[in-house]
Amino acid sequence: MRGGLLLLGLVLVVACGGGFWYVLRTLDERQEYLVTARTIERWEIVTAADFTVVQADVGDAGALPVEFAGLVLDRWATGRIPAGTLVTPGLFEFPPLSSEEEAANVLIEVSLPPGEAPGGELQTGDKVALFGAEPTGLEGLEGVEPPVGLIGVLSLEFVEGDKVTYVVTPTEAKAIHDTVDRYTRSANRRIWKLGTEVGRDDLIDLYPPSTFDAILDAAVDAAVDEVFDEVFGDEGSAPEPGQEP
Repeated sequence: MRGGLLLLGLVLVVACGGGFWYVLRTLDERQEYLVTARTIERWEIVTAADFTVVQADVGDAGALPVEFAGLVLDRWATGRIPAGTLVTPGLFEFPPLSSEEEAANVLIEVSLPPGEAPGGELQTGDKVALFGAEPTGLEGLEGVEPPVGLIGVLSLEFVEGDKVTYVVTPTEAKAIHDTVDRYTRSANRRIWKLGTEVGRDDLIDLYPPSTFDAILDAAVDAAVDEVFDEVFGDEGSAPEPGQEP
């Protein structure tokens, strides 16, 4: 009788141990996931050496199992990724200019001051008009002040802070750089964000671009009026060309 009880107790101990082990195996759903082995800067192209492997149970959180490492290798980081970050596919993408459609394009980056835009920020997808008074070489003349004119309209492809990134043809790249350089050199600068139905033609009559000849003509007219006022006082106005004073 006592031997039977001991045998029963032993069976219960083994059964409990087996049940406990089964529960642990059921609850432990840890897998091997990719983790960044170092801080990866934006636009760095990664290789296997940039990652390490950890065992973890991430639950519903997103993470890339090690067997899917091919989804991120030889791609570049879309932003700065600190060391020890669990990797997800969205952190990396194929570099621009690597596809057949982009093979004839160039990658450029220009700077625009967000503080000069409405709301103090620029966002990816914005269409903006750039205005400013461009230098003409006549700034030293008394009373000559270049008017504010339309410099250009840009669609912002990818914005991060004050940096705007484009993947465009070489011709488009030069036009973008020229527009931004002109805006940077101008005075009385301002930025308008445009609705989808507003384009350059809607703005050009309101703010025609400044030209050297137009400003020179205005300066000459102002000088003639000043001389006429000194000679004739307030008795009349300057004659039209071809008329006797």
